[in-house]
Amino acid sequence: MAETIEERAVRLPKWMRALSIIVGIISIIAAIIVLIYPAIAVATLIMLLAIGLLLIGIERLAIGLSGRTYIPVVQRKGVPT
Repeated sequence: MAETIEERAVRLPKWMRALSIIVGIISIIAAIIVLIYPAIAVATLIMLLAIGLLLIGIERLAIGLSGRTYIPVVQRKGVPT
């Protein structure tokens, strides 16, 4: 017989519930700011994209220069890509 979601549910520790509430409040405030000032959202997305591309470029350069075999994290954990 299959378990229901309620049977498998585990009560979160108090610190994790508090963290979830804090992150939720921050997310709501950030969403309101983005709705009021859309230019901030565009600038933030551009900055995050630029940082991500910079990190990927540094990683690929380091891999190419080192000559080591690169195994993606997904494959290291046994999950096929």
